[in-house]
Amino acid sequence: MAWTPNEDQLYYVTWSEGFRPGFLNRPAGKGDDNYRVPFSFDTDNVTNYELGWKLDLLDGNLRVNGDVFFVDVENLQVGIFDTSISNLFFSDNAANAEVKGVEGEFIWLPPSTDGLTVSGGFSLLDTEITESFVTDFVQEGDELAFAPELQLNLQLRQEWDLTTGQIAHVMGHVSYSDEAATDIVVPNRTMLDSWTLVGVTAGVASDQWSAELYIDNLFDKRAEISGNAIFNVDRITVARPRTVGFRVSYDI
Repeated sequence: MAWTPNEDQLYYVTWSEGFRPGFLNRPAGKGDDNYRVPFSFDTDNVTNYELGWKLDLLDGNLRVNGDVFFVDVENLQVGIFDTSISNLFFSDNAANAEVKGVEGEFIWLPPSTDGLTVSGGFSLLDTEITESFVTDFVQEGDELAFAPELQLNLQLRQEWDLTTGQIAHVMGHVSYSDEAATDIVVPNRTMLDSWTLVGVTAGVASDQWSAELYIDNLFDKRAEISGNAIFNVDRITVARPRTVGFRVSYDI
């Protein structure tokens, strides 16, 4: 459902449901008195409620998009690896969970500075395991996997016309992510540290071609972006180190 009080404002409400089908487990029946691998696991179900907005402000110089949302997760399916039970992965409906959050993005063209564009976005999350059905592996009150509480990004891009007819630009960008868990299954989980990455680009473009020099991860940070702790070993994936490059494109 959407409402547009005028041409510069749009508000909407959505409600949606989804699920993943269940399946069979290979090491069914293995375990001990505390836990046994089920022969099959059921679907998990998600219900999403969202209120959002799209706004053009300041005589069209500022665009703001955003939404607040609540997600209810029932019978969450998880993959588990525990050698005390089986040397094979198995799955179970492990928990119920909730996700609450707000996210947004903006693009601003300051009227006092020709050619300058400021843009950015953010995400605030509050995730929680509200009920655990497999307490040996999943703990109530824990956060969901890969769900940092805060994420931010900001870009500043300055463009100007050259006397030769091309358009030149220089841009700086920065992104930030809070720490996050890689899994809700405690034996399979490791924690990823928070990180900040900075980059810059500069280039020239015409109607047919463009050339750009870029530097990613300007300060050569070891940003932990993914990982797992399966086989009792932390395996962390990090961002590429400082990378300097040059790219050219041409439209035929």
